[in-house]
Amino acid sequence: MKAIIGHIIFNVKEFNESELFYDKLLTEMGFEIDHVDEGEFGKMKSYKQGEHNLWIRFDRKKESEQFVRDIGLDHLAFELKNEKEVNKIYELTKKLNVKITREPKKYPEY
Repeated sequence: MKAIIGHIIFNVKEFNESELFYDKLLTEMGFEIDHVDEGEFGKMKSYKQGEHNLWIRFDRKKESEQFVRDIGLDHLAFELKNEKEVNKIYELTKKLNVKITREPKKYPEY
């Protein structure tokens, strides 16, 4: 048996702001917008690359809490082909006005 990750969902506090961010970031890395679903529950959007899907989801009925590092997904890392691609995504991310917690660096152990 061999499993693949079917999808990963990020719950977001502000859908429109998150959508702008992920549209720019993920499409630059080769993801395509795969599906959008909106209803009474809220809104969801899927980004697909090959067999992998990343979703953003806004739940209208759920209140957001302050971010705290706790049990659950800690982070998601992307692997790109070379340092030039990493630097391109880093520069794009800086322009998207998000908090960058670590600048790119080489991890030869990976």
